[in-house]
Amino acid sequence: MTVFAERLTELREKRGLSKQALADLLEINRVTYSNWELGKARPNFETLSMLSDFYNVNIDYLLSRKNQKVFENEKIYTEEDLIIILQDFEKFILPFSLNLVHSCVPKYLNYRKNQRN
Repeated sequence: MTVFAERLTELREKRGLSKQALADLLEINRVTYSNWELGKARPNFETLSMLSDFYNVNIDYLLSRKNQKVFENEKIYTEEDLIIILQDFEKFILPFSLNLVHSCVPKYLNYRKNQRN
């Protein structure tokens, strides 16, 4: 069995899915899926990409090129992390956006005035 086949089996079993259930999700024949887990065949790129997204792992992991499931510099953020990031971004961008609005409003009003004439 290839590393790809082993990882595919492991990921499916961790999700508690049968081969048939996963084949149904991917809209493929169960025999086709079974052949992947047996190492007799491999999916096409599009299906490989869907598997990667479904299992939330990178394609390199599936193809056994790396042992890491996610990219080295990729971080999985929690909802709390994202809220903090957005709040920090808002503090950073707000002064710039206000300056932009203040500089554009007179130009826009002048433009509208010229349009009426």
